[in-house]
Amino acid sequence: MAALLSPAEHLTRLGSAADRFTEVLATADLASAVPSCPGLDLTRLAWHLGDVHRWARRTVVEGHPGHEPDEVGPRERDELVAWYREGADGLVDALRSADPDSACWTFGPKPRTASFWFRRQDHETWMHLWDAANAAAAASGGPPTGDDPFVEPVLAADGIDEVATLFFPRQVLRGRIPPLARALALQPDDADGRWVLAGDGTGAASGADVDADACLRGPAEVLLLLLWKRVDLADPRIVVDGDPVAAREVLASALVP
Repeated sequence: MAALLSPAEHLTRLGSAADRFTEVLATADLASAVPSCPGLDLTRLAWHLGDVHRWARRTVVEGHPGHEPDEVGPRERDELVAWYREGADGLVDALRSADPDSACWTFGPKPRTASFWFRRQDHETWMHLWDAANAAAAASGGPPTGDDPFVEPVLAADGIDEVATLFFPRQVLRGRIPPLARALALQPDDADGRWVLAGDGTGAASGADVDADACLRGPAEVLLLLLWKRVDLADPRIVVDGDPVAAREVLASALVP
């Protein structure tokens, strides 16, 4: 389907997510465990995201990935906040100066252009902002969000599209999972679009009009969190139409890295 958000719209949302992530780092207990990222606390989550920002910036500026992220940064709060902010600002500045259509290394399908990183870093930052807010809330005994969606529906729907058209087919292509034996549709009730996870994720099997063994309906944010294993199928906001066994079988696969 056509892109749901433009590179400029992704850039605006990336900046907002980075600002909010900085606020969490400035106020939360940095030793808080991050339940959705086993083995990480807020400090290590900040190291991961801050170094990914630097890696993505270098890729956009130089056109190739260079070395993998080191994921090590400062431990003290003031230094950590400043370090994270430096990386986020550097990425935003690089993307703002980049032509989204310019050739650039990515781990996505062709054509490989800088626009990939506008989208990917937007979703990376929002997902880890959710992780951080959830961790801070868990440490204080409260929920991470109120009644409003944490991730706006159009961005969450775009994230579902990214999983269906990029990550899932890539997992099959790299031999990490076999093609799916069952087909699962995802249809947000607060955003446009319907996606079907089927086969190897390429060709007609991935089309939105393909029949599915089961269809999941609910808020786009919740469906996205489900794909990234932040919530499970028992979440009361998710409605399962069709065969729930098929839904569980598909979701048990490593659809994302």
